[in-house]
Amino acid sequence: MYKSFTAEEYRSHFSLSSDYIVDGFISYGGWMEEKQRSEIETVLKENKITYTSKTLEGFLSHVLEIKINNKNYWFVVMYGGTMLSEYVHLASLFGSKKNIHLGSCGGLSNNVDSLDLIIPTWVYGNESITRIYDKEAKDFKHFPDEGLSLSLEKNINPNFVIKRGPTVTNQAMLGESLEDVLSWSKDGYYGVEMEISTVFSVSKHFNVPCTSLVYVSDNLIKGQTVGDESHISQKEKRVEVRMEVLRAGLATVIE
Repeated sequence: MYKSFTAEEYRSHFSLSSDYIVDGFISYGGWMEEKQRSEIETVLKENKITYTSKTLEGFLSHVLEIKINNKNYWFVVMYGGTMLSEYVHLASLFGSKKNIHLGSCGGLSNNVDSLDLIIPTWVYGNESITRIYDKEAKDFKHFPDEGLSLSLEKNINPNFVIKRGPTVTNQAMLGESLEDVLSWSKDGYYGVEMEISTVFSVSKHFNVPCTSLVYVSDNLIKGQTVGDESHISQKEKRVEVRMEVLRAGLATVIE
């Protein structure tokens, strides 16, 4: 059904020009769309990148189109994977050459500290999205493009701590229990988030190189949760880390 619709059919449906191309796609995991849009535009200005931006219309109204050197880049803020999967699908269908997911995660490893950056070596995902886009995934493992991951790592300021390891996607944050956290930690996962397996599985379906960069926000394995005293005390530092995540992701997708 909808999976068989062509790029031309979707361009027509969304009133895009017949030659409309997406050159790269960035998603950010979260719900504060206006805030993250403002932050990526701050990154663009601080790095003296000449650009124009606009919000697309209708179903695509969650897409901030950023035009740089006559190339279109989509920036989407999404909480969880359902609608995100459709934006990754469309961006890939419209020609995206790189799909990068950015955001935060809950820490699961004793070897990872709050505010550390994680580039996943692979992600466990057993959601309906991953099952329908990557039916051949072994053990529900979904992998990034290693070359793109290395490019991303090179674009990160060396003053930031970078860890490489597996993450797990769970799209039901409020359903997470201490037992889940301990089990994921025992299995060797570095962090838990809500979107990476979506981006990786849809990207694989379209053979688009993908990777991800997330920072540890709430360090669950060490007892830190969103809104507790230690988490609140790191608010300003999280802004600094988040801006670096956005800067590195943008630099990687446009280079």
